Amino acid sequence: LYHAFIDPREVGRGELNGHGFVRRTVFSGWDVYRSAFPLYTLLRPDVVSDTVNSMLETVVSGKRETLPRWDIFGCPGGCMIGQPLVSVIADAWEKGIRTFDARLALELACRSLEAEGNDRTLGYKPGSLSETLEFAYADWCCARLAEMLGEKEVAAKYFGYAQSYTNCWSKEVGWMRARTSDGGWLEWQGREKHGQGCMEANPWQQGWFVPHDPEGFIRLTGGKNRFTEELERFFSVVPDDFRWNDGYNHPNEPCHTLPFLFAHSDKPDEVGRWTRRICEQAYGTGPYGLCGNEDVGQMSAWYVLAAIGMHPLCPGDGRWYLTAPVFRSVKIRLDSKYYPGRPFEILAPGAKPGAWRIKGVKLNGKKLDRRWISTSEVTAGGKLELEISEKCL
Repeated sequence: LYHAFIDPREVGRGELNGHGFVRRTVFSGWDVYRSAFPLYTLLRPDVVSDTVNSMLETVVSGKRETLPRWDIFGCPGGCMIGQPLVSVIADAWEKGIRTFDARLALELACRSLEAEGNDRTLGYKPGSLSETLEFAYADWCCARLAEMLGEKEVAAKYFGYAQSYTNCWSKEVGWMRARTSDGGWLEWQGREKHGQGCMEANPWQQGWFVPHDPEGFIRLTGGKNRFTEELERFFSVVPDDFRWNDGYNHPNEPCHTLPFLFAHSDKPDEVGRWTRRICEQAYGTGPYGLCGNEDVGQMSAWYVLAAIGMHPLCPGDGRWYLTAPVFRSVKIRLDSKYYPGRPFEILAPGAKPGAWRIKGVKLNGKKLDRRWISTSEVTAGGKLELEISEKCL
């Protein structure tokens, strides 16, 4: 928790379109939208609100023309890709955080995606698989925000753009692949070879990133059975210490949501098996307690969410996927300024090292026949009970 909350730091006060806010900076967008900001929406929604207002203000003030993806004291960090702030904005609004100008945010999101996103004629980012997939997700988040604001035409347009990921599926190699500006394909060197249009990843790691449409991606791979086999193979090459490798690579953020893809496979229990292994083997105390770069709280925030038993696959869709927690009991005190509910408790009396299979779920005493809960169910307050088996890893 300490690591996860070091940034974004306070640097003053501001006001934007009637919303007063604490000005914040050090926004490592490409990293923190995956786990850190979803965690903040539960524990510190004010930090999310302040950060969104701060980032919007950098554009309104003229410091930037488009939304920042790595902000440091109002200046562009000049690194990483995509438009991660659009994810943070859509996720915040979906969760009921209303202390920023959402219509201004939508306007700037559209402006930023048109200026920097996927080529609207080609339907992808030439030479970059990572950017194509990241921008397709950002387009979906923009559409989601527009939908929530009642902007149906904008929503329909950007939901269409969000399907750009399909343009990178290569039947020839049976996987996602970067394309060239003339409609061809970047030279293929195998899934495991880094580069090939991927940012800090190889095509095997980056190619799974379709959080907004897992069912569509499953169809591309050839169906749920093939998808499950591919996902199992991807995780099978991971070393015991979870250090840098060519398969599931926890030391780097592009892979962080991928264990939760098992929820859409033929083997949904694998979510718990893998997240529990990661918690136990990739994290620890001492100077080597993190298996990779902290990236301004993201690495630690992933652990906090997995350890309490819930993590998003697609920030903005309102779903928290359940997994076997580290703790037997967790209580989240919800901020009454943002959420009306009483505290939200997660109880898992059977939680212990090596226990990862969820046998049953109850929400407020009623059996739940799904392995995810909605934001509204969390923010209403109540009690989530997870029955965990003692099956060993």
